[in-house]
Order: sequence, then C-alpha cells, then structure tokens
Amino acid sequence: MAALVGNEGSKMNGGTRKSLKKLICAGIIILAIAGCATEARATTVTTLYEFLPEQSTVVRTGGFGGTYESYTIEGQFQLTVDFDTSVASFDQVDATLSNGVSLGELFNMTELVGTVVSDTAIDFEGQTTDFPFDIHLGLAFVDDLVHLTGGFVENVPDGCGYELDAIAVPEPATLFLLAFGAVMMRKKR
Repeated sequence: MAALVGNEGSKMNGGTRKSLKKLICAGIIILAIAGCATEARATTVTTLYEFLPEQSTVVRTGGFGGTYESYTIEGQFQLTVDFDTSVASFDQVDATLSNGVSLGELFNMTELVGTVVSDTAIDFEGQTTDFPFDIHLGLAFVDDLVHLTGGFVENVPDGCGYELDAIAVPEPATLFLLAFGAVMMRKKR
C-alpha cells in the first residue's frame, strides 16, 4: 500500500512538472509573438518599478512652525521612455507615503513632461494641481535601478517644500521580460 501511495505521489509530481513546462513554453511563445508584433516600437520601453521603502522618502519642510517631516514611500510606478522622440512619462503611479498621501497626486506625476537628457537621465517638469507650483524631478538609471530626486516649493508665505529622494527597482516579472526581450533583439541582429 505504501508503495502504491508513493507511486501516485510521483505521478502527480511528474504531471505537475509537465504542466508547468507546457505553461512556461506557452508563455515564451506568447512573448516571442508579442515581441515580433511590436518590433516597430523597439525603441519605446515601458517598465514597472517598485519603490524600496527603506531607501525612498519625501521630506516636507517649511511653514510658519518650521516643519520637518520625513515619509517613506511604498508602491510602484510605470515608466515609458521613447528614445526616438526623447519623451518619457509616468503612465501610472500607485504609491503612497507613510502618512497615506498619494505620491502620484502630490507630485502630479502622470501629468509631468519628461525629456530624455541622455541614456541614463530623464528630466520631468510640470506643475501641482491645486496651485501652479513648479515641479522638477530627475530620474537617473543606475545599474538595474532608478533614482528619483527633486521636488517643489509652495511659493506662499506659509508654504512648505517637498523633496523626493527615492530608489526603485524593476518588478521581477518585468526583469524577466526585459531579459527575454534583450535576447530576442540580439538574435535578430
């Protein structure tokens, strides 16, 4: 009886392995087809990044009382860079500060205009939504991560300044897709 149970267990395990292999092969085929379908847009890259909370903060300073508050950031953002037109944008920002404020709303990130300065740097400019305070953010690609810095100052008598200093990494699934895309691009050359 024990041998029979052991055999059944190994059959299930082998069946699970075969199903997993089929699923992975199907995924690779789908990615390859998608890569061929989007070949014309090979210079536009969209990546989902995850903030590292221990290395990502927004500092609020100023006001009549001399405020100094530091908040960590959790969440993610999607960045699209078109190297042909030298334009970049935050497509979506799903990140919050430790006080519950939306990072995307605070810095009006999806409305910022991004300019590709070099292969490793992008400048973003725009204005806040409630009052026209100028926002300036810089994004630097450093190895496999991005470093976001910048902020804005409320130009009113009791206004505060908001400084962003954050590190984000590509989500693991995005890293797999980028690596697969790089391999496919090398094979086409």
